[in-house]
Amino acid sequence: MSAHPNASSVQHVNPIDSGPLSIAEQNQLLTLQRAILESVARGADHMEVINQICRLAENLLTNAFSSVMLMDDNNEFLNVYAAPSLTLAQIHKINGLRPSPGGGSCGNVIYQQKVQYVSNTFTDERWQDIRHLAYEFDVRSCWSIPIFSAENKVIGTFALSSFEHREPGQFHRMLLEIGSAIIGIVLNRNKSQESLRQFEKVFEGSEQGIMVTDVRQVILSVNPAFTKMQGFTLDDIKGKTPKVLSSGLHDAGFYRNLWESVTNFGHWRGEIWNRRKNGEVFPEWLSITEVKNTAGEVTHYVGTFSDISDLKSAQKEIQYLSSHDALTGLPDITLFRDRLENAISMAATANSNIGVLALNLDNFKFLNDSLGYASGDKLLRLFAERLKACLRETDSICRHGGDEFIILLNHMHDDESISYIVDTLLNEISSPFAFAGNNISTSCSVGVAVYPTDGNDFEKLFGRARKAMSQAKEEGRNTARFFTEKLNTDSLHYLNIAYGLREALAHHQFELHYQPQINLSSAQVIGAEALIRWRHPHNGMQPPAQFIAIAEQTGLIVEIGEWVIEEACRQAMEWQKNGLPPLSIAVNVSAVQFRRGNLDKVIIKALERTGLEPRLLELELTESILLEDIDHLLAQLDVLKQLGVKLAIDDFGTGYSSLAYLKRFNIDRLKIDQSFVRDINTDPNDAAIVRAIVQMAHTLNLEVIAEGVEDEAMLKHLRESGCDEVQGYLFSKPLPAHAFEAFINSR
Repeated sequence: MSAHPNASSVQHVNPIDSGPLSIAEQNQLLTLQRAILESVARGADHMEVINQICRLAENLLTNAFSSVMLMDDNNEFLNVYAAPSLTLAQIHKINGLRPSPGGGSCGNVIYQQKVQYVSNTFTDERWQDIRHLAYEFDVRSCWSIPIFSAENKVIGTFALSSFEHREPGQFHRMLLEIGSAIIGIVLNRNKSQESLRQFEKVFEGSEQGIMVTDVRQVILSVNPAFTKMQGFTLDDIKGKTPKVLSSGLHDAGFYRNLWESVTNFGHWRGEIWNRRKNGEVFPEWLSITEVKNTAGEVTHYVGTFSDISDLKSAQKEIQYLSSHDALTGLPDITLFRDRLENAISMAATANSNIGVLALNLDNFKFLNDSLGYASGDKLLRLFAERLKACLRETDSICRHGGDEFIILLNHMHDDESISYIVDTLLNEISSPFAFAGNNISTSCSVGVAVYPTDGNDFEKLFGRARKAMSQAKEEGRNTARFFTEKLNTDSLHYLNIAYGLREALAHHQFELHYQPQINLSSAQVIGAEALIRWRHPHNGMQPPAQFIAIAEQTGLIVEIGEWVIEEACRQAMEWQKNGLPPLSIAVNVSAVQFRRGNLDKVIIKALERTGLEPRLLELELTESILLEDIDHLLAQLDVLKQLGVKLAIDDFGTGYSSLAYLKRFNIDRLKIDQSFVRDINTDPNDAAIVRAIVQMAHTLNLEVIAEGVEDEAMLKHLRESGCDEVQGYLFSKPLPAHAFEAFINSR
């Protein structure tokens, strides 16, 4: 290429004859076509053919070079695809040409979608954006023509760029047209060949079996995966139809529907059972697709096959696991529900009974903790096997979770026949298990509900069997109980109370009443016991006996207890502000509150918020608390004692009284239960117990208070026994805060 031309050399344009082609020119074009077509015919590489076209064109237009540029994948830029006379550095400068009105001859071909003949690149507006390239390359004229895809879309350009200002003649126009057409054919052919090569790779390497047939369904080809899957080689089945694979499990209607789908929609997909060469029948996922030519006529069918034997086995396994307990292999609750509902339908028709049993291993948690969880699981499996051995084939058993099982007894005549099976179960389970070289004895509690007496659906029967099981546990375990309506009434009462307690907390329905505590020596009120009441919106004032036990079972006693402690402290401080002397305030504390582990923090918070002196707060502990985790309990009590809070044992003598416990706990006071005080005048034993408690307490430097004092005779006896303090209806019933204040003022 020459350097940048001077101004005078830019003005002259060489005219080229545009008349009919001469014989010589016709021969040149024929020679060019013949040479190119020979290369195509012998299967030359497409780049070799395109470069050959470029060189032949350059030979027919002296002092010029040719180029092929194609659009990128995003159809944004033109890049050089072939330019045999340019260096890599020159090609790099041309790449990235953007189609636009000023983007040169090639850029305008893409922009305007038609041929562009520019005879003077130095002045033509079509080159205004890349004029610098015309100067740098000394390109003075450029003729460019579109290259079309098989879909008749412009995909690039074929150009002749000259170092002279020229206009194309008829010969050069035809040269460009012939070159462009052949380049388009070569590119499209290469694309098809590339697609075919890719298809062949997919065909050969696919893990799915592939079969190709003609329009008459005659097999033309199969891939290696098909042979591996089916056992048939191409030689075995070429020229045959897919009927050779038929398993015989599908009727003619199946295949008729299959081909109707292919005909109507062009494809069919579904599960089919076929037969391997060795005769084995197996499930496949088959997809059949029709192939059409450019005229829209079906020419071939392609079938793809996937062996789904493993998938079917996995699905079966998953289905089993999804409906059975992984540990015992027993049906889960969903499958059991289905079986029970089916049994109910059959029993309704046959007018027979059904027994639903809820079983729970007694003390399994203890065994699990002692033996370890792995051994506990093994024990559950042995337990399940023993249960199954006691049942008939028509019965069903389910593990509901943990150590709870449910049994369905089908076709029972009456309750006696159910009782017989239940007794058998209890006897079998109570027999020792040979386990880890030892004999381990266990038992179970069983609850029974009967269809149709106790319900006619799963929810009622299962729920009522569980209620009966709970009763069996409460009544000593290793036994069975049938459901009764009283159990249902008790359960409804429990649920109503539990729900009502949450409402009571949310809507401030609790209040405290206070019963005066009297010093027998001075006859002065020295304190009060705070007793909770529930002002129910419908049932009126409820005493603690109606709801405290349920509050403990639900855990709500923790929140209720926190409120009681702070409210009692607040009220004690309010009385002081109203002029009453400092009074000790006694509050009952549940074992559940201690188990929560933060009772000390709750009390510290209440004292800080109300300002009550710790010495004026007394916590009354039931003797059952002494059975809790002693170290955990002592840690909390030590914190409270260091604060100055007083501790008392409530209902002393009715529970697990022990001098050893009293020695370990830093107790300040014992409260004699009213059951001893009530008959102190008529029962010598109660009188002796009261005297013994007082003497023991005084020996340990503990104060004693008696509750339930209702007459003067009781009071006299307690005074003679040396009791320090008393409380009871003889002095006052529990009073609301304002009435308690009036009581103190009246004395």
